Amino acid sequence: MKQLKFLTASFLFVLLSLFVFAACGEPEPEPLEPSNNATLSKFAFTSSSNPGLGSSSEAVPANGFWYITVKEGADLSKLVPDIHVSDGATVQIDNKPFSPGTAYDFSGNVHSIRVIAESGNRSNEYKVCVKHGNAYIDNQVYSFMNDFNIPGVSISIMKGTNVVYSYGYGFADVASETRTTPDHLFRMASISKQFCTMCIMTLKEEGRLNLDDQVFGEKGILKGIYHSITPYHESITVRHLLSHSSAICKGLSDPAFTWSYRMDSNGNPVPTDTLIQRTLNDRQQPYNDGSLIWNAGAAYNYSNVGFCVLHRIVEVISGKDYESFLKEDVLAKMGITDTHIGGYKEQRRPNECIFYMQEGTNGYANPLRELAGAAGIITSTNQMMRILTFMDGDDTVPDIFTPETLKEMYTPYTYSASTYQRYGLGWRMNHSSLFQGAHYHGGNIAGTATIWAGNTNQNMSGAFVCNSRAYNSNSTGDIDDNMYVLLDRFMKYFNN
Repeated sequence: MKQLKFLTASFLFVLLSLFVFAACGEPEPEPLEPSNNATLSKFAFTSSSNPGLGSSSEAVPANGFWYITVKEGADLSKLVPDIHVSDGATVQIDNKPFSPGTAYDFSGNVHSIRVIAESGNRSNEYKVCVKHGNAYIDNQVYSFMNDFNIPGVSISIMKGTNVVYSYGYGFADVASETRTTPDHLFRMASISKQFCTMCIMTLKEEGRLNLDDQVFGEKGILKGIYHSITPYHESITVRHLLSHSSAICKGLSDPAFTWSYRMDSNGNPVPTDTLIQRTLNDRQQPYNDGSLIWNAGAAYNYSNVGFCVLHRIVEVISGKDYESFLKEDVLAKMGITDTHIGGYKEQRRPNECIFYMQEGTNGYANPLRELAGAAGIITSTNQMMRILTFMDGDDTVPDIFTPETLKEMYTPYTYSASTYQRYGLGWRMNHSSLFQGAHYHGGNIAGTATIWAGNTNQNMSGAFVCNSRAYNSNSTGDIDDNMYVLLDRFMKYFNN
């Protein structure tokens, strides 16, 4: 009996020991700390949640904003977003709690997506911009904007005389979050040269000048305005200026954008005539670079000052200031009413972009009125397309110039000492791989990058303009390389 009691007590002791061991040997896991992550990883509109879209669209981040394009005609006020965020985080859309599967209003300029960490201690705001359009085209523009830190872009694509795609991207004014439209005014930089060419060709067709007229000297159009005129200067004709073969700046740093030529001692822009005179003083005779004597007509040498001379020719012959002649005698024929000579920031027009500088440059220091013929124009991509319809040789829209004048503009100039075949009169042509058959031109100054092309072999035209100028490169090249390639690609896409 005693032995049985001992065994029972021992058994109970073992059981108790096992219980204590089990209770003490496996401690409860510590509870996890709430996450402080508040990251948006994806914003999209799926076709499954939005049957009317036809296909899904995903936002592309660029310069601190998330851009997303949905098909034409989609109701932006009733879109169901697909939002991916950090584990445990919650979301607010325009300061309202997000509920998956619920439609929200994404019309308007910019929408706030606030991601709040699970801990509640951290939140991040993301700004989303939604627009109609073609995601294939638009996503490439968004990536371009991000690669080159471009706040605002406008593109217009035309087939024949019909605009088939025209949109703004990003912001004309970042501070006010004013979305860009294809009617916003952008600085055109060197595309201004084609507007100056239109003025010269108008005077030609009116019989008021000949392209082979002498420019300087006693027999020149600008007789008596400039001094120290040499026989070299007297050899320069209007045609030489239009074809960049005057050699007026060969061997000089670009006088139009060199401080000592274009500014006085107080830092104020000098009159156009002073800029031209300073250039003539420093180029008194043909330039010999050791391989070629650069006299007038010899070879292609790009000259901004040459187009400043042309805009003075317009003023002297017409008796009007350059902008008035351009508007009244040229653009009015096309119904163009919102193209101007630009100015400084304080002179900005209500529908003109803000221009953003990179790497310490200051585009607002450029005196656009003094450089009007070379770099002064502000206009929109929609107006650019309309202008091209009046100079395309197609009678669908009556041209403002005769076929003979158009042929002179769009035929490569024959240089006396060069086989260069890529510039006519005021227009580029014969690109090695892009814009086949088209006349085209690009432009850039601080705060601006532009390109337009008219009437390719497939009868396509287009414009691509930016309100900033970048100086870096991506895998495709610099900003100009990318704009040229994209515009060519877009025109070919809409030709299909």
